[in-house]
Amino acid sequence: MSKFPFLPIAFAIALAFLLQHFLGSLAWAALLAVITWPLHEKLLQRGWSRIASASALVALLVLTLVGPSIFLINTLSNELETVERLLGQINQTGVAPPEWLSRLPVVAEPALKWWHNNLAQPGGLATLIQTTAGEFLPFLTGTARMLGTTILTNALYLFLAILTLFILYLHGPAVAIYADHAGERLLPKHYPALRRLLPLSVRGTALGLCSVALLEGLVLGLAYAVAGAPAPVLLGVITGYLALIPGGAPLAFTSVSVLLLGQGHAGPALGLFCWGAFELFLVDKFVRPKLIGQRVNLPFLAVLFGLLGGVSTMGVLGLFIGPFMMAVLFWWLRGGEAEPAPVIVTAASDHTPVP
Repeated sequence: MSKFPFLPIAFAIALAFLLQHFLGSLAWAALLAVITWPLHEKLLQRGWSRIASASALVALLVLTLVGPSIFLINTLSNELETVERLLGQINQTGVAPPEWLSRLPVVAEPALKWWHNNLAQPGGLATLIQTTAGEFLPFLTGTARMLGTTILTNALYLFLAILTLFILYLHGPAVAIYADHAGERLLPKHYPALRRLLPLSVRGTALGLCSVALLEGLVLGLAYAVAGAPAPVLLGVITGYLALIPGGAPLAFTSVSVLLLGQGHAGPALGLFCWGAFELFLVDKFVRPKLIGQRVNLPFLAVLFGLLGGVSTMGVLGLFIGPFMMAVLFWWLRGGEAEPAPVIVTAASDHTPVP
C-alpha cells in the first residue's frame, strides 16, 4: 500500500459530502454513545439485554432533554400570563416615567417626551404595540415561516440522532471493530493515541459542562431570588442552559442585573453582577478546567481556547471537538510517543468495552 492512502481519503471526503446534512446527527449519536457507554456496560454486566439497556438509556436521554423543556415552557406560560395582566393594567392607567430617566445625560428631555406621548397616556401602550407590530408584521411572518421549517428540520435530525444512538448501543462492538481497522490502516502510528484520547476528552467535557451548568443554574437562581429579580426559577433554568456554552452565564446574570437596574434597584443590581462575576471566576478558573482537563492533563488556557474555538466555529458540537483537538495537540507537544495498538475483538461478545 502506498504511503499516502489517497483513495480511502478521497472516498471519505466524497462520503462526507454525500451525508453533509446528516453529519451532525451522526456526530451527536457517536458522542452520546461514547459518553454513556460505561453506563451501558454496567447495565449489560447486571444481566440486561442489549435491547433493554439501549431502550432504557435512549428513554433516559429523551426525558433528560424533554423534561426540562416542558418545565421551561410551562413556567414561561405562567410568567407570560402574569406579564399579560401587568401590561393590561399599564395600558388602562398608563405608567409614569421612572426617576432615573430624567437623570440621563443628553437624551433625558427627548426620552421623557417620548415616554409621556406613548406610555404615560391611558391606552398608549396598546397603540404603540399595534403600530410597532404593523411595521414589523411582514418581517415577523417571514421569520415565523422560517422558524417553522427550522423546527421541522431539527426534529428530523434529532430523530435520526436518537435512532443512530439506539443502533450504536445494539452494535457498538462491531462498529468499534470497523473503526479500529480503518484507523490502523490510515494512521497506524497515531491511531492508538487518538482512540485513547477521544473518549477521555469527550467524557471529561461532558462532565465539566453539565456539572458547571447545574451549579451555575442553582447558584445564580438563588442569587436572583435574593436580589429580587422577577421569576427567579425561570431565570435560573435559562441560566443553566446558557451556562453550557462559554459566555452564556455572564450574559445571563448581566442581563438580569441590567433588568434590576432598569427597575430602579441599583444596589441589588450591582450586588448581583459582582457576585456573578466572582462566582464565574471561581468556576472558570478552578472547577471547569479541572473537570474537563484532568482526564487528559490539559492546562487551563488549552481547555478555555478549545471550548471557545470549538463553539465559535462548529457550534455546540465544537464544545467536544475543541478539547479533543487540544488534547491531541498537547499529546504531540509532550512527545507524541506511539502507544500499543487497540485490542481488536470479535463482535460476538455482548460485553465488549468500547472506550
